Amino acid sequence: MTADAQGNDLTAVKYVTSSKIIIAPYDPAAKLTASMIAKTVADPITTLKDIFSKGHAVGLITSDGAPQDARDSDDATEFHQPGYMLNADPNLTLAFTVAEDNETVRGMTIGTPDADGVYHVSDTIQDSKWIAYQETHYKTGTIRRRLGVLQTTGSEPAQDTRGEVSGIALTTTWQKDSIVDNGNSRYLQSYYTPTTATETGK
Repeated sequence: MTADAQGNDLTAVKYVTSSKIIIAPYDPAAKLTASMIAKTVADPITTLKDIFSKGHAVGLITSDGAPQDARDSDDATEFHQPGYMLNADPNLTLAFTVAEDNETVRGMTIGTPDADGVYHVSDTIQDSKWIAYQETHYKTGTIRRRLGVLQTTGSEPAQDTRGEVSGIALTTTWQKDSIVDNGNSRYLQSYYTPTTATETGK
């Protein structure tokens, strides 16, 4: 990437072209490591195939409900001595509006059906944790990857209007879990650029 005389670089603009989110049932025996999504890995689905063998994409996402990150936390702790502050633990959330009504989305909202295919709904948010892989594709060709554990913390169905897509606005929280980077991170993130990376894992 090369900046112009004023320090601006159009090729570095965060111009999103597409994204996807794949969810798999939580497995306490799984280990999510940095090597799985390293910048040298051309196809993470290869390194993640065992973990996501029972997984499924959440599917289509509405154009006005594209994935959105947020951070929330309590106020930072200030000390008597000036210039010292300790930030509170944050909540890192990922909100998106799903357009599809598939088993993965139902599992995150109303749960799983019984043997007769009937859902016994007590809430539209489930306590279950999920292993999640997220990709964001940029116009430059770079792909941002994330790997971690998500839990649904918000669910707002849209009105069922005839002739319109009726999505569900989901809010999920990245959980600091022992299977993610040995409990040291809320999620792992990397950037892959096909034109410059050394491709492995094909």
